[in-house]
Amino acid sequence: MRIENEMLSRFNKMEAQSMNSFEMSLSQELDFFFDNVMDTVVDYFKEEVTA
Repeated sequence: MRIENEMLSRFNKMEAQSMNSFEMSLSQELDFFFDNVMDTVVDYFKEEVTA
């Protein structure tokens, strides 16, 4: 029984770590995407103002 509990706790820790890394990478990808979108929007309006 003790071995099963130990294995379950290790599995839960690994699951939590993998979810945290997934959330972090997703967050970084979204940040990158929105940075690019905002740069594109700013460039568009700069061109509109000067034209």
